[in-house]
Amino acid sequence: MKQYIARRLLLAIVTLIGVSLLIFLIMRAIPGDVAVSILGEGANEQTVAELREHLGLNDPWYMQYGRWVKDMMGGDMGRSLFLANKPVSLLMTEHFPVTLNLSVYTMAIAVILGVTLGMLSGLFHDTWIDYACRVFSVTGLSIPVFWLGLMILLTMVRLFAWTPELVWVSPFESFWRNLQQMFWPAVTLGYFQVAFIARMTRSSILEVLVEEYIRTARAKGLREQIVVLKHALRNVVIPIVTIGSLQFVALLGGVVVTERVFNLKGWGALLVSGVINHDYPLVQTMIFIFAGLVILANLFTDILYGWLDPRIRYQ
Repeated sequence: MKQYIARRLLLAIVTLIGVSLLIFLIMRAIPGDVAVSILGEGANEQTVAELREHLGLNDPWYMQYGRWVKDMMGGDMGRSLFLANKPVSLLMTEHFPVTLNLSVYTMAIAVILGVTLGMLSGLFHDTWIDYACRVFSVTGLSIPVFWLGLMILLTMVRLFAWTPELVWVSPFESFWRNLQQMFWPAVTLGYFQVAFIARMTRSSILEVLVEEYIRTARAKGLREQIVVLKHALRNVVIPIVTIGSLQFVALLGGVVVTERVFNLKGWGALLVSGVINHDYPLVQTMIFIFAGLVILANLFTDILYGWLDPRIRYQ
């Protein structure tokens, strides 16, 4: 197990280096000049040239990349080129609670409803319950998130005169106001997750229920609730853990549309702002951190596999 973790950590370092180099080159391949974006189209050429020299944009790409990596290793994430020259670490810290809040609510809805619907669909397969759950799942996988968010927003505004608050309210400040503000964005973002987890759970429960140990448990006279909850559900949880952990990390960087629709200023909105404005330090750092979170989530999932299923061995 220790050797496996060591190999994965070594591979993670190589992957992070590759991701950092890739995003560094992609950002510089985007059309446009960051100096012109900062100064405006009316700036004279001399001023633009001086700013490019000041930002180090005239240096070869490998020197710029080496300087960025060196600063990152020293704990300096750089400063935003547009947002009042604020440190990137400060900007990410300021916007992170909003995205984390939305992600937690979303995954709570996704796991609770997804597992419940998937279990019902698998246990009552080929019945009206199964068909209803499958229609619900297929619909969730088919509807675009941005369209669902707009429809929910329009419906709530027209029928109930509800509008999202302009400023995010922390759950520690007012849990009820926070829940009111974040519930519908979480439903919008979570519907797809619910559908995905429900389909995965249904497939898993149908496979598990035909295993020999389930037949043995039933032959011993155990109640169906014990057979399902104690014996079947433990093995069904394994693929759910995989999907859940990876989807949670994906939510941290993939809530751009939902945050825009419901006026939430989290990591997604911050990343879009950085891309539009050619904010190299901000975008590079955020994507680098996203990659690190995905790698850690994969490692955590693999380790959790061994705890959930003793048959799994890492050799």
